[in-house]
Amino acid sequence: MSTPAVSFAPPPAVLSKPWDASQDPTFAFAKLQRDVCLVQLVGQSSIDPSGTPLLDIHVFRHEFVSMFRYSYSARVHPLELRVLEPLDDHAVRYEPDNGSVFLAKDLMAHLRRILDASSMFSRIGRRTVPSRQR
Repeated sequence: MSTPAVSFAPPPAVLSKPWDASQDPTFAFAKLQRDVCLVQLVGQSSIDPSGTPLLDIHVFRHEFVSMFRYSYSARVHPLELRVLEPLDDHAVRYEPDNGSVFLAKDLMAHLRRILDASSMFSRIGRRTVPSRQR
């Protein structure tokens, strides 16, 4: 059985690389169902009908300044999750007892830039095309 690769958006000057689901859980900024969020990539679990292993993730909601709190767990197909940037473990403090995650200031600034870019592309995509004149 092969390990699925999660697609990575290529950051400037960095090549995309697959996330190996057999590695230790890691935090990342990711796009899930059109939303940019903080996720913890946990591992792979059951296999869908097409034979693709599904990924287990924990999703965290933004609570206060640099604090996030566990929101829910999900099992997703690798194509449903786009990892924008894996986070350095040294810049993340995770408190599993209460489900809190604290991010370093530079990661929060980077998340703001990602969110700004994402909202800009969303606005462009929502522009309506004028109907044809007959």
